[in-house]
Amino acid sequence: MKRNLITHGASLILIVATSLSAAPDLRAADQSPGQRALAEAASNRQFAFILFYRDNDEPTQTMYQVLQEELGQRTNAICLPIRITDRAEAGLVEKYDATRTPMPAVMAIAPNCAVTGVFVQDVTSQHVEAAIVTPGQAVCMRALQDQKLVLLCIQPGEETPVPSGVTQFQSDDLFRKRTTLVTIQAGDPAEARCVSQLGVPASTPTSVTACMAPPGVLLGKYDSEVTMDTLAKRLAAAGKCCDDPNCRHHRSNPRPKRQR
Repeated sequence: MKRNLITHGASLILIVATSLSAAPDLRAADQSPGQRALAEAASNRQFAFILFYRDNDEPTQTMYQVLQEELGQRTNAICLPIRITDRAEAGLVEKYDATRTPMPAVMAIAPNCAVTGVFVQDVTSQHVEAAIVTPGQAVCMRALQDQKLVLLCIQPGEETPVPSGVTQFQSDDLFRKRTTLVTIQAGDPAEARCVSQLGVPASTPTSVTACMAPPGVLLGKYDSEVTMDTLAKRLAAAGKCCDDPNCRHHRSNPRPKRQR
């Protein structure tokens, strides 16, 4: 069974990411108050929990109170209420396609602009905790939302080389432009949650590579001996390789026909 790594509002995150990747950057003078607050949070390496709402009703007030209680104790996150009917914030509402989301809703945005959580009409302390992902997870999620393949290498030390099969895969003409390589250290406290969720010991003696494809599917984990061919065949078997019917990986890994 495929494992989906984006567990909070995955379909909504994908919709948001589609519009986000095409959004132009604005000069500070042209930004709305919300856009400036979001940019300031990113520059401070803070997560922004945008509370999109239509009316200041009881559900909105309840969600706002939860965010205030949870984020008031943190220095790495802010709460940003945005009324979707505020004309001044039309650009921000459009950027995150908020009008297509049932109100009120919270979107958690990492400093690198990755959407790390979408919570509709309810938000809890567990949601907040889960949305504040590790730096490595944020890079992976942003790449996946940009429709990139991700190879996440969990390394036992800074001097450990990336497995040759991984570097060959990344440099191959078929995958080079649509693959993001992310490396983290297994013993890095800042990445402890990511390493633990992938089931990798912090004391791993060798590299472990996690292969992921949009929208957030973990295709497999491989040791340092993984080959480019193994990775390519796994992508093809999952239907994530390419659209070329003559691709050698498709020929060696035909997708099963659907039962009528």
